[in-house]
Amino acid sequence: MVIVAKAMAIAELEGKSAEQSAAAILQSFTDAAHVSSWAERGVADSVQAGIVSGRGSNALAPQDSMTRAEVAVIVERLLKTAGLI
Repeated sequence: MVIVAKAMAIAELEGKSAEQSAAAILQSFTDAAHVSSWAERGVADSVQAGIVSGRGSNALAPQDSMTRAEVAVIVERLLKTAGLI
């Protein structure tokens, strides 16, 4: 999710959550405490932009590996949000 946030910055999509703290954005996820402190801002930005929605309605699974299908959906959302496709 940090890589997605860096790609958002390249596509000039950063700063979407500047008015809210990362903790406030992630509080609805039951496993938000498992997000590493160094990754919290990037995860929050990608969630707020709608590029990452987590697994199910209330879990991010930040310590789990992503499947190819999940990565494909995230890349598609990123490209659509950036207006590249």
